[in-house]
Amino acid sequence: MTVCYWGTYDVEYPRNRTLIAGLRASGVEVRECHFPLWKDSTQKLRHARSGWIRPGLLLRLARAYGSLAARFLTSPRPDFLFVGYSGHFDVFPAWILCRLRRVPLIFDAFLSLYDSLVLDRDAVARDGPKAKFLAWVDRTACRLADKVLLDTQAHAQFFREAFGVPAEKFWVLPIGADDRVFHPGAEQPRNGRPYTVLHFGRYIPLHGLETVVHAAKLLEEKNAPCRFLMVGDGEERGRIEALVTRLGVRSVEFREPEPPDQLAVTIREADLCLGVFGETGKASRVVPNKVYEAMAAGKPVITGDSPAAREFLTNGVDCLLCRRGDPRALAEAITRLRNDGALAERLALAGRMRFQEKASPSVIGRELLERLEEWTGRHEHAA
Repeated sequence: MTVCYWGTYDVEYPRNRTLIAGLRASGVEVRECHFPLWKDSTQKLRHARSGWIRPGLLLRLARAYGSLAARFLTSPRPDFLFVGYSGHFDVFPAWILCRLRRVPLIFDAFLSLYDSLVLDRDAVARDGPKAKFLAWVDRTACRLADKVLLDTQAHAQFFREAFGVPAEKFWVLPIGADDRVFHPGAEQPRNGRPYTVLHFGRYIPLHGLETVVHAAKLLEEKNAPCRFLMVGDGEERGRIEALVTRLGVRSVEFREPEPPDQLAVTIREADLCLGVFGETGKASRVVPNKVYEAMAAGKPVITGDSPAAREFLTNGVDCLLCRRGDPRALAEAITRLRNDGALAERLALAGRMRFQEKASPSVIGRELLERLEEWTGRHEHAA
């Protein structure tokens, strides 16, 4: 089987790396047909928020899609064309190309532009024309694709209810993590190193980092401080740093984003890793990269309780779940793991096993290949 992975997708984004690696591990020939139009997915989403009707950007888009179309039309016909994340706008030219060559179109939506920029981040006015445009892009891109990939059933339910896309359109696959990078390491002696609670990723509303800061403050007030290490950047970093200063929290340390190899070392050096604690609707629909990467690295995880989290995780078995937006609940969960090393070790081991069973690239690739083969067989039979 041959897949053309097509578009202006972010080549470094974990979701794309995991899908490509998983498919290749399952014996699929993946041909990447990529145009580096954007620095990363963050830049693409920023343009989606600010508007697209600008001559310079339109010229770059024309050049990108012209190059991608020429390469696709002059290459051997694949069995499937995949539009990688974030490719909501890529779906439109991809649909034309797929109709020309009679190739099925698979769209890894991964998230909703409308949900992320309008409902979650309040970056676009909810009743304005940009919000309506983003909702139209989400809805139309899903309808044009033959199949749409999402990461949780909760996310698929949102797409069905918000955009009227039928349930049979969706294939749900976990985000996973690159286990060539994120894996357990040799146990490090503490040598006076403080108990370290790690959060890594972007500073965005769904992460609920104000909850983490308030939990750190509560632990300081109980004379049980931990070292809270926050690695990353994002639009809310200034607000979180200001909150730390205003509360006088001394145990929170900020660090710039790290490349995957260095981040993997930082994870292995931490005592536990945090997931998401935001109270937005999107926070209830996702299990983020950081949770899978920490579990792949064999670290105990605390994350917010949600319908999406319960699809993959079991409280007290492979993680600790606590009420989102509740600093006291988070502080209690951290204290519990700090004081019970045996529990932390059991959660870490069970989390690693859960990742290997359900979310490693090889497992995701194998499941996706089975669905592609089943879909192909069904349509060949119908023909």
